[in-house]
Amino acid sequence: MAQISGKAAGAVEDLLAVVHCSRIQGKVHTKYNYIGYGTCTGANIAFAGPLDCQYGCVGFGECAEACPFDAITMIDGFPVIDPDECVACGKCVSTCPKRIIKLIPKGARVFVPCNTRDTAKVTMSVCKAGCIHDKACIRKCPAKAISEVDGVVTVDHKICMDYGPDCEEVCISACKKVHILQRFELDQEKRLKEAAA
Repeated sequence: MAQISGKAAGAVEDLLAVVHCSRIQGKVHTKYNYIGYGTCTGANIAFAGPLDCQYGCVGFGECAEACPFDAITMIDGFPVIDPDECVACGKCVSTCPKRIIKLIPKGARVFVPCNTRDTAKVTMSVCKAGCIHDKACIRKCPAKAISEVDGVVTVDHKICMDYGPDCEEVCISACKKVHILQRFELDQEKRLKEAAA
């Protein structure tokens, strides 16, 4: 393509799909028994799904079914993405009705596995691992790589990675919730199991 267009080819960044949700760790309860089409999209139409967190993973595995590379396995009703199989095609990203699956660099240093826009009080009442938006991580980040975008705490991975490890991941120690801002691990199944233990 670069030869045809006459433009130089840029470096291709290795990306990976990740799920920005901690409902397993947060022990999010079911608010009603859903009866209907067994899809995330269908369940999401009915009061944002059957779980207490209206922003979290619905858990019917629509993303896993959409993945053409079988890179997503449902474990306890939660999608776990295999970094060796994921090619960052973005199919799961566009399929998820909650928009909680996103592509981030494989070399990302920190990760925010939460998508809530609720207040701290509401979040704590439905999810033990949810973000309470106290913004300590935003204030402490020396690279200014963390911000709140549309009510969700978000990391600009390029800025974070460019700054490097000199910050000693002060954002993680500043975070008052154990599971919210954490080191990013490619092995998401291991992270899920360790956090749920």
